[in-house]
Amino acid sequence: MKLRNFGAIALVLATAGHAQADDRTAGIANSFRTITKGACGFNMTPASALRAATTLGMSDLREPLIPAMLAVCQEVINGNKSQTIEIRVPDNRNVTRKVTLERAKWWQ
Repeated sequence: MKLRNFGAIALVLATAGHAQADDRTAGIANSFRTITKGACGFNMTPASALRAATTLGMSDLREPLIPAMLAVCQEVINGNKSQTIEIRVPDNRNVTRKVTLERAKWWQ
């Protein structure tokens, strides 16, 4: 392989990795999933956590992470044992959004 081709491939991979590292939504979604599981025992799927993070505009660990976690815990406390939980939470622009979270299997 010529050095020029190798350099081009390295540049493409570095750019793709840098763009992915800038996106904090996946990390916040994982934190939301972990905090919710620890706080009230609701084990949601990673896809649901990512969907909730993008819908609510979670970019850091403050707003709307805490209200979303409290809404999930309130549903669990109320005895909602269904496969999906629907919560209504204000997003980062203070607009109330409806988010559906799916319960994960015990091994996920």
